[in-house]
Amino acid sequence: MEKVLIVEDSKAFARVLIRKIEDELFFDTSWASTYEETTYILEESPERPDFFVALVDLHLPDAPDGSVVDYLTAKGIPVIVYTGVFNEEHREAIWSKRVVDYVLKETPDSLDYVCSLVKRIYKNKFISILVVDDSATVRHHLRRLLEVHDYTVLEAENAVEALATLSQTPSVRMIITDYLMPGMDGLELTRLVRRNHHKEDLAIVGISAYTEKLLSSSFLKCGANDYLNKPFVSEEFYCRITQNMEMLELVRKLKETSIRDPLTGLYNRRYFFDTAQKFHSCARRDSLTLAAAMIDIDFFKKVNDTYGHKAGDEILKHVSEGLMGRFRGSDIVARYGGEEFCVLAVNMDKEAAFTVFDDLRRSIERSRTRVGKKNIPVTVSIGVCCDPGRSLEEMLARADAMLYQAKRSGRNKVLLSA
Repeated sequence: MEKVLIVEDSKAFARVLIRKIEDELFFDTSWASTYEETTYILEESPERPDFFVALVDLHLPDAPDGSVVDYLTAKGIPVIVYTGVFNEEHREAIWSKRVVDYVLKETPDSLDYVCSLVKRIYKNKFISILVVDDSATVRHHLRRLLEVHDYTVLEAENAVEALATLSQTPSVRMIITDYLMPGMDGLELTRLVRRNHHKEDLAIVGISAYTEKLLSSSFLKCGANDYLNKPFVSEEFYCRITQNMEMLELVRKLKETSIRDPLTGLYNRRYFFDTAQKFHSCARRDSLTLAAAMIDIDFFKKVNDTYGHKAGDEILKHVSEGLMGRFRGSDIVARYGGEEFCVLAVNMDKEAAFTVFDDLRRSIERSRTRVGKKNIPVTVSIGVCCDPGRSLEEMLARADAMLYQAKRSGRNKVLLSA
């Protein structure tokens, strides 16, 4: 189970962070107030959790020099730094530690910014970026920068190699290419890539130390999404990369309007059946495993009767955000109808399915939906089937039968079919 590690000596501030992450992003958290507690959690704790990001106070009682950041980055954990003091000297010191970003504690919107960073880092785990440059030194530098944000990085030393890599790797969402390279230059590479990949599906960022004034406009006219002059500061680099990734995601969301539920943003029932049938056919040929889950919000009618339909809508959106944040791009997450949801998880066996869906159940149970001045608790019951059976409908019926049993036996639980 992947979690968020919070390292903060202020108990009050740590509580605010924990509530923000667990309520809005549905991720589990662990809290350490000192360097010593941090090392215990990572090295001696019986659970040995897997952290995909850490939110860290730069100055701790037993590590005032920020050495806890060095410790965590050495462990391969992306780090977002919180600091109450900031000047140019502090900025240089922070960036030298290869952190994801820094956030000022005194900034009113800092918590929202932290949430956006945490979501970005989690999404990046599933995104590949192709770096194209004839200089191994430059490729290594860009790789190090991108891996701090947990991207999967591929390299090519020329345009021909880049085109071959792109054709073999459909997960590539961005190309960062130099201009001056032996043979085909970055402009020609951009033109060729654009023959098969639109700007809204694959971002291209041109980079160069060449001082030609019109080079940036030349890249953009050839189909690039952005351009950066070398050398650039890492802070600007990250802002540009993140901005382009978010633009790709925004365009994709707009395209998907017709197949999405307007309230929750999840796939609608029609899309679910159209797409899930293809996966189910593959599962019947033993080429992949599937887990189908039916999820129902407990006592939803009572919520509507007690707090009103606006509160009911907020709870539906709240649970949907938890679902979207928990599953991979290859999985199908849909609003099945009313307060019921359906998930088809690809290449997930029975043991993993119980862990994933029970983690989801517990995270929703811990969270609260904010409606006006009220914090409304919510739980879900989940039925899961990992046997494809003779049809998708049969598989869903078995999951639905387990959901019915879960609700009959007390709610707020996960049951798997035999």
